[in-house]
Amino acid sequence: MSTVQNKINTIKQILHSFPNSQMGLYYLIDLGKASQENYPEEDRVDENFIHGCTSNAWIKLINKNPIQINTVSDSQIISGILYLLEDTFNGESKSTIDEYSGQDLIDGFGLVGNISTQRLRGFAEAVRIMKE
Repeated sequence: MSTVQNKINTIKQILHSFPNSQMGLYYLIDLGKASQENYPEEDRVDENFIHGCTSNAWIKLINKNPIQINTVSDSQIISGILYLLEDTFNGESKSTIDEYSGQDLIDGFGLVGNISTQRLRGFAEAVRIMKE
């Protein structure tokens, strides 16, 4: 099993370790708060904007190979979900992202049913940007 797949599985285990899904959402919100605090205001520019999401969201591609990204949204929960991309792929070879779609990752993280279709489009767009 790949390192990325191990990370995805670990995230899923963490999210499913809570007694109810509401607590898992609070965990994502906590991740989002930290992400919002660490994302530089000067990187919230059009070239980093993630189109297709219901919230305003940005992804800064710091390095393509190995992958190094920084993400944020004005929504704490979306910031938390985007942070999962950072946690999973930062430091990994660019080729690792090519194996996954946004839906694959949402499924892998165990978030199916917790993300609206519009937000999934934004997440999928972030994955697409990482693949460029």
